[in-house]
Amino acid sequence: MPRFRYEAVTNTGTSITNTEEADSRADLVAKLKVRGYWPTMIEQSEVSPDGSEKTAPSSSIDSKTSITVSTLGSQLAQLTVQKVKPAEVEFFTYQMATLVNSHIPLVRSLDITLSQINNPQLQRIIEQIKYDVEHGSTLADALSQHPRQFSDLYVSMIRAGEASGVLGEVMSRLAEFAERQRNLTNEVISALFYPLILMAMSVSAIAVLMVFVVPKFTAMFETMGGNSLPGATQVLISIADFTSSYWWAVLGGGIISILLGRQFAKTTDGELFFDRLKLRLPIFGKVFSNFAIVRFTRTMATLLENGVVLVPALNVAKDTVGNRIYSDALTKASEQIEGGSTLAYELNGSGVFPDMVVHMISIGEESGSPEQMLGKLSDYYDVEVRKTLERVTGSLGPLVILVMGLVIGFIAVAMILPIFEASSMIGG
Repeated sequence: MPRFRYEAVTNTGTSITNTEEADSRADLVAKLKVRGYWPTMIEQSEVSPDGSEKTAPSSSIDSKTSITVSTLGSQLAQLTVQKVKPAEVEFFTYQMATLVNSHIPLVRSLDITLSQINNPQLQRIIEQIKYDVEHGSTLADALSQHPRQFSDLYVSMIRAGEASGVLGEVMSRLAEFAERQRNLTNEVISALFYPLILMAMSVSAIAVLMVFVVPKFTAMFETMGGNSLPGATQVLISIADFTSSYWWAVLGGGIISILLGRQFAKTTDGELFFDRLKLRLPIFGKVFSNFAIVRFTRTMATLLENGVVLVPALNVAKDTVGNRIYSDALTKASEQIEGGSTLAYELNGSGVFPDMVVHMISIGEESGSPEQMLGKLSDYYDVEVRKTLERVTGSLGPLVILVMGLVIGFIAVAMILPIFEASSMIGG
């Protein structure tokens, strides 16, 4: 069988060079496409008399199978624009769970699910998974080649399901787990969205007043004598003069601060700083803390219920909590448990987990069923997150409106005071 040397671009934009046997150039291109590779050059290798390989003179790919630079660019642009959403992975999991539980063979299940997918990127990924499974790979190993779409938690549970022969049941639990996580995340975002919109509207209204309205009164106030104006009015005029004269500096400084903050947040120290700050926020700190606990307990319960051992389960769970403070505590706990310690003891020593979590996990370890206690904890803290969100949205909205009213009230009083004083002087 002829051997070909090829250069290609992957779905993520990475360039690769390799050699592979195929019946023809067209056959090789078809194989590469299934894997999500887009060949830019294919050369046939010849075997010399001494057994070494040499490359035959380069020839262009057949016109029917060639991929021009412009076509490749458009393909990559499409892949960049249309990403795989968590909801699409959730739909894929639900479909697979239904088919596998109906005793349909795995490859056939992948084939049927593939026909239900509309996202071209996810289609290519499933085609690659199907190809790998057909050629002897386990489903878990095939999924692990796509870490951006299928997390360590996902792969670990699939691996446990394949090993125990309950793949369909595990996929059903995975789909349910993903749905609950997504719903909770959406609720947190929705709850925070309303106060943030109120704050943005408040800042915008105040900015309009300071930049456009107050300066119109300034000329009138100057005729009254700047030194004779009330203190509140003088402060307001000074702020308005600064914002109207140096608005570009304020705007630029804000943008630069945001960009620098985002870059700092990507560093180890920055991530730790912001995650610690989130937990210390007076109103939202409880939400972030309980949200991390929900993710930890639900992930651990799901993994342990499906046969994953404690330490590997911890190593997966620490990457799902979404907060470095909790993640570092779980990393340390995992290391100590390997040395003979218990989970409850290590969580208690970390100082970041509530007593209720520690005590219930301790009871679960003593009874030999920690997954049950972790499941109850995840349900409890799930409810707590929702209750906290209701309290936050119920109190923060009026608080933002109150602050906005006080600021706008100050601006109104500061502008009206000189007029009242002038009227009283004329009347006197």
